[in-house]
Amino acid sequence: MINSKLDNAYIIWLFFTAFMIVIMVIIGGITRLTDSGLSMIDWHIVDGIFPPLTNQEWIAEFEKYKQYPEFKFINFDINLSDFKKIFFWEYVHRIWGRLIGLVFILPFIFFLFKKVISRNSIKYLLLVLALGICQAFMGWFMVKSGLVKDPNVSQYRLAMHLILAFIIYSLLLFQAWNKFRINSVNINTINQNNYGSLLKYLLICLFLVLTTIVSGAFVAGTNAGLAYNNFPFMGDSILPPDPFILEPWWKNFFENISLIQFDHRALGTLSFLVVTLTWFLNIKKGFKSMINHLLNFGFFTIIVQYIIGITILKLYVPVSLGVIHQLGSLILLSTLIILLSEIFTEKKGEI
Repeated sequence: MINSKLDNAYIIWLFFTAFMIVIMVIIGGITRLTDSGLSMIDWHIVDGIFPPLTNQEWIAEFEKYKQYPEFKFINFDINLSDFKKIFFWEYVHRIWGRLIGLVFILPFIFFLFKKVISRNSIKYLLLVLALGICQAFMGWFMVKSGLVKDPNVSQYRLAMHLILAFIIYSLLLFQAWNKFRINSVNINTINQNNYGSLLKYLLICLFLVLTTIVSGAFVAGTNAGLAYNNFPFMGDSILPPDPFILEPWWKNFFENISLIQFDHRALGTLSFLVVTLTWFLNIKKGFKSMINHLLNFGFFTIIVQYIIGITILKLYVPVSLGVIHQLGSLILLSTLIILLSEIFTEKKGEI
């Protein structure tokens, strides 16, 4: 790919779409933490673009909401004004998802027509598109789970919905950084003797961070963050009480709130230790400044993220800190993805 206005526009498009997903994750976090996700009963791709505009339309929407379990068993005492507040976040969440779809698909077609995208990148971006379609379906599938008997969305579907968002974001960011670095003039060969060990550590970090993010989705989906609010203890013990009370035993990892919270604590601590170890073992190995800056930033981010996680427990999961904590996980993931893309670009070149 040669430098040109179209190439630069292509790179900006990739970064901008990834940024829109960051905003989507924030909106989704607020939607979840404010229990707004089940406020929109209908799912219409076109008709759902506009919210209720008149008082009569709002009353009609509220009456539909009253027919479902969340109102009957949890929000039976809310009024129309309260309903508008929770409706707002779910509406913004859905509209933003549609915007992301348009921002991705229309420029993608344009860049295909202009032959800006390489053959490998076309396959890569078609995978992103397929995952995006799956994500839209998963959003509907997740909401549907809370409209039947139990007025709570399935934590399994919530976790899948979140991890799909993070995977799509990671794929876009990886390629955006790859194209950006290919178009820059500062591509140098990395120290070959140190490359292998750094890559192994980064892949382990990536696996642990993604696993911790998934466990966090189960914490959010079961409100397990409210179960024990001291640290490092859970009540009077380091270990969770009654960790395997459900049958079969594996269900406890996904449905037993004490073990769910413990898993997130343990995975968060392990991620903290491994990211710290990765920084400590590699920061003095003579990598160029870009790699070292990213390693330092990742180390700083995991420290802040760990402190925020403990603070959230102590304060009984305030919405603002919960959103910041989710954003922190995305920042840490971004750092790892950029590190991996930087190494890939210097070793393999353009995707």
